[in-house]
Amino acid sequence: MESMLMYETTVKGYIRKSNVLFAMRDYTKAIEAIQEASDHDEDHKHTSEIQQQEHKCQQALFTQRSGENEEETLQRAMRDPEVANIMNDPVMQQILQQAQGNPSALQDHMKNPGVRQKIMKLVNAGIIKT
Repeated sequence: MESMLMYETTVKGYIRKSNVLFAMRDYTKAIEAIQEASDHDEDHKHTSEIQQQEHKCQQALFTQRSGENEEETLQRAMRDPEVANIMNDPVMQQILQQAQGNPSALQDHMKNPGVRQKIMKLVNAGIIKT
């Protein structure tokens, strides 16, 4: 029973964190928090709430970036130290180059949780377009 309570608290906690970050207009981190909630929602009890929050965050992010060109997006994204580290990582550079030539190769790399997390960070930052 205690572990179930911990599970509920963790998922709801990430949902709340996403809502707070959304209110602060930090949409990228709000998306990361809601993705964390999704990862912890093993019983899929909160799927609807998570999907609604993620959609709300994605829409806000799209609206925020609608006036940016690619150069401005890259400059903004590179101000985030985590994004800069990912972009300067030789392994990630190789993966991104492979993905440009063969987009299906990216699907294979997404099976690695560490790479998946980094790629999602780049997607959320607007560097990788889906």
